Parts: sequence; C-alpha cells; structure tokens
Amino acid sequence: MPVSEIKINLSALRHNMRVIRQHLPKEVNVLAVVKANAYGHGAVQALRIALEEGYCAAAVARVEEGQELREAGFTCPIYVLGLPLPEDMPVAVNENLVVPVDDTVDLDAYEAVAAAAGRVMDVWIAVDTGMNRIGVHPADVPAFWEKLESLPHLHIRGTFTHMATADHKEKDAALAQLDRFDEALSHMKITEDFVVSSANSAGIIDIPRSWHNLARPGIILYGPQPSDVMTHTLPLQYVMSLTSHVTHVQTLHKGEAIGYGGTFVADHDMKTATIPIGYADGYHRALSNKGEVLINGKRCPIVGRICMDQFMVAVDDEVRPGDEAVLIGKQGDEEITIDEVCAKAGTIPHEILCDLKRVPKVWVEE
Repeated sequence: MPVSEIKINLSALRHNMRVIRQHLPKEVNVLAVVKANAYGHGAVQALRIALEEGYCAAAVARVEEGQELREAGFTCPIYVLGLPLPEDMPVAVNENLVVPVDDTVDLDAYEAVAAAAGRVMDVWIAVDTGMNRIGVHPADVPAFWEKLESLPHLHIRGTFTHMATADHKEKDAALAQLDRFDEALSHMKITEDFVVSSANSAGIIDIPRSWHNLARPGIILYGPQPSDVMTHTLPLQYVMSLTSHVTHVQTLHKGEAIGYGGTFVADHDMKTATIPIGYADGYHRALSNKGEVLINGKRCPIVGRICMDQFMVAVDDEVRPGDEAVLIGKQGDEEITIDEVCAKAGTIPHEILCDLKRVPKVWVEE
C-alpha cells in the first residue's frame, strides 16, 4: 500500500459531465478537455466516461497527448489546442488528429506531409481575438482561408478562439472577444458540419453567446468553479482527493525550530507529526506555515517549510504513526477543498491538480 494516494471519484466525474451536458442546449455538442492527463485525473478514464455520457470528442494540448489516446483505443475526434511543431505533423496525420493552424504555420509543409501519407488532414483555424497566444487575426482571415482552400490535402474542420477573461465578474472584455470572433466568422464559409468553438468552462456557465455548436469544458469537469466571481455556478462535485499518513510523531520543545530555515519556532511544548509528501509530489512549498491537513477529523496546521518529500504539522496527543492525513478531501465532518488549498498557495486549482504527478492514483466509483 502506498503511503500517499490520490483517489479519483469517477461517480463525481460522471455527475459533473451530466450537469454540464444538461446545462447546454441539445444542439450544442460537447467535448471533454483532457489535456495534461485530464488535469491530473487520468485522460483515458475521463475520456471513457465522457463518451459514455454523450460527449462527442476530446481536446488535448499536444500531439503526443492525442497519440496516447489513440494508442488507448479511442476513435473519436481529437482536437489539438496548441500549435504543433513541424516534426509532430507525421504523427498528427497518422493518428487522424485535428490540428490548429494560423498564419504563422508553414501550410505548404503540412500539405506535403499529408500528401506523402496519402491522406487529407483535418485542421481547425485558431483565431486570435485578444488572448494574444496563437491565432490568425480576424482581418487576415480572408487571405488565410484562400490559402487553406488551395491545399487539397488539408480540410478545414472548423475554427476556435479562447476567451482570456470569461471568468471575471465583468464580461465586457470577453464579449469584445466574441465580437472579434464574429468578424472572423463572417469571412469563413460555414457549412452545417463546420465546428465553431469559443466556450471554455467560464463561457459555458456565464456566456451563452459563446456556446456556438461545440463547447469545451475543462476545469469544471473536475469540480472547481472557474472563479469565485462568476455570475452563475453549476452544482459540481470535487473529483480528486489526496491522502497520506503520519510516519513520525515527536515533541517539539519551547524555543525549538522545525524544518529548513527554522521558519517556525515553538512558543510552547507541542506535538508535531511528519507527513511523507512534499513539493516533489506537487504539494506546493507556498503552503509552508499556511496550509492544513485533516487527522482524526481535526485540522492540523503545517509548521515550518514544506520539504521535497515531507512536511510537518502541529497535532494533539491522540495522533499516532499510521494515522491517515487528508490533504485534499473529506475526513469526518471536515473538508479541505482544492479551492481552499489554492487560495492559501496563491494559485489556481488547475496548477495544483496538474502538479500531483508522483503520487499513485486509484480510480473508484463512489
């Protein structure tokens, strides 16, 4: 048995997928964003459930992530969100991935790769409406579209953009991005099966105008809300929990320091316990002297700096080696959510969920 463990509640994941699907009109298709190993939850398991729940496709960040899903046996459309490198294109063609293109891409090289493979490669046009990350600008779409249409081995599957501030309380900037997306769409030949996508998690919840015909939920699949200032919320359930165990208990005497740098000094005799998990496991060092864990249903504050593989907490006299320590999740009547952990670490759920890589995972139906 591993001393630390991540538990993925597939029933909660299925619940979230149903809530999202029911929130959207039937005519809006939904794909599952499973990039970064489904935000640390397991891409294969997440996509399997998504397809069972009527989702139509997957989205990944990189070609190699799409290749892994193909090797796992998935035949559904797989959309890549990040621009591939030229050397990735043979894999993209062979694995039948839908790759993004913009006017910085060498389209002739893409055409040559597809032609050499004897295939027609699906592409979707990335449109930069204000994220300034990738994408063709709306005014440049006509010339870009003409170039794409001249290449017989490239098929324009659809188009997408990404809103930078959809999770803000004020939506003016997001709506302005959608205005620019509409401008880009006006230059495209949109057929019945042409994919149009701009709805990220926040857009799905708060901005119906962004839904188009393909929504792409990410973080909300896994439980967290996009932000705490959203106009609306969905009744989501947290999917991941993180537990470890106490390996050592000792008395820290008044005046003694604990951990690297001696950043915590006891002002009275107290008990401390050591938990064998640290920043190498993805439990952020920023939680030093800030975070808490649950042991025996009680909150125990972290004392001292979090180490690479261990950290210490203040405990009562009842704690013993072998006791379960919950870092994220429920124990008794108490719960530490991923949102609470991230607030104390000064980051977002996406980062911590993706960082928890070294800890073994178990997938359960609860």
